[in-house]
Amino acid sequence: MARVGGDASAFRATVGPEMTREGDRISDFEGRLDILTKFMGGVVFEVDRDGRYLQVWAGNSALLARPAEELLGHTVTEVLGPEHGNTFDLFIRRVMEGGGPDRTEYTLDVPAGRRVFLCEGRKRKRSDGAATVMLLVRDVTEETELKAKLVEAERLAAVGLLAASVGHEIRQPLAFATTSLEVLARECEPQASDRAREALAHVRDAVRRLAQIASSLGIVAADRRRSTRPRTNATTLRRPLDAALDLCASVLKEHTHVEVKVPTLPPVAVNEGELCQVFSNVLLNAAQAMNEGTPAMNRLAISATREPRALRVSFADTGCGIADEDLAHIYDPFFSTKEEGRGSGLGLYISRRIVEEAGGRIEVRSQRGQGTTVDVVLPIADDVTLPPASKPLGQVEPVAPAARRLTILVVDDEPAFLRSLELVLKDMHEVVVADRSRRALELLRENPTRFDAVLCDLSMPGLDGVALYEEAERLGIGSRFILMTAGAFTTRADDFLARAKCKRIGKPFTLDKLMGVLDAVVKG
Repeated sequence: MARVGGDASAFRATVGPEMTREGDRISDFEGRLDILTKFMGGVVFEVDRDGRYLQVWAGNSALLARPAEELLGHTVTEVLGPEHGNTFDLFIRRVMEGGGPDRTEYTLDVPAGRRVFLCEGRKRKRSDGAATVMLLVRDVTEETELKAKLVEAERLAAVGLLAASVGHEIRQPLAFATTSLEVLARECEPQASDRAREALAHVRDAVRRLAQIASSLGIVAADRRRSTRPRTNATTLRRPLDAALDLCASVLKEHTHVEVKVPTLPPVAVNEGELCQVFSNVLLNAAQAMNEGTPAMNRLAISATREPRALRVSFADTGCGIADEDLAHIYDPFFSTKEEGRGSGLGLYISRRIVEEAGGRIEVRSQRGQGTTVDVVLPIADDVTLPPASKPLGQVEPVAPAARRLTILVVDDEPAFLRSLELVLKDMHEVVVADRSRRALELLRENPTRFDAVLCDLSMPGLDGVALYEEAERLGIGSRFILMTAGAFTTRADDFLARAKCKRIGKPFTLDKLMGVLDAVVKG
């Protein structure tokens, strides 16, 4: 432990016996500081009113900006520079005037690396009458990083809940718009004029775009309750990448031309929602580096290649680049080169943690004024079979005739959606609708075997789809149940989806997908 300053025994030897008691007090005081700094691993400084170092006790000398003996006689400004010096001058003045205690927090590059320090100051009156300030400095880097993780976790949980709620509200009207679009196309398109067909095509494109946004929100929300259900730690690159591009579209399209060249590649061993978060952060950083000019001037190229046991996803932008002195600190928590209010300094820190926990790495190459390339390298997932991609929404597919006419109970608290399903199904099947779950429960109890299939919404006020399914199970018709969901945003619904065995279909859905699920229910 470094300790620089007066020596108590030498002090007692040079003064007379009348000063021995005062010397003992000094020795006891310094001994306590020695013990304190040893246990806390921090630093104690004594400075005068000008910020000049008088004494230093260091439990860990790697936390000192300079060796302890080089500090004595110099001011904080001379050692740390004007930026920190001005801050400490004001801090010391406050302590001198108020007596303390007072505290300040700062970040400093020391031999132990970039560290976050908490400094507490208290005024001291020495035996000679001079007033000084004692500064107790603790390394709180790990505490700060833990707080950052907790804040990020809380933020992600809130964002996930919001995304699930918004996604649900988008999917509900989108569901009946999709089914109504299919009715319109089937009834009107053969006889429609060219202008009407063009208008119908525009509506299809709008539905498809809304469906992509809703799907992207679903990816963000899907992993917000990791403790209540197992995570799927494998995904293709395109789904989280497309979701991230959707979510960042508004900040990219104004100034940036985006080129995506990602071929079909094996799945990677990382959670889909977390990978979407990583990609979104990289995209936002690129967009903010190119926040001036036009798409003709700014370019973001996204590509993916296969390595022996990994996939490399590259994001190369033509933005402002990163200075050499900043490049070494881009993963530090709360470090940011962006303007005030444009970044928390946690994005790359969190992203690297996600990627490294999956067994991958992030590589950044940059040159000031020449742009930045970020490579996200992810391990290939072994022996993973992912479900096939869904067909684009809004695209009308030929529907095979029903094998037989079914009696279907449709339960949903959205009247417009009930009516749209009735319109699209009634030519092929008998449809009974219930906009109240209590009414549906009465119909099921009156005659459990009346309905060949029950299409029921998951989230409804009062008696929800979970309760109706449990009653259908009790009545022995659980296998006829099809759960329609626009996203689960309660713990109850999340847990149910994780364990339920009934068929399910996500809103919005195409008619051919619905017919396929109905056929699977009928065949048992």
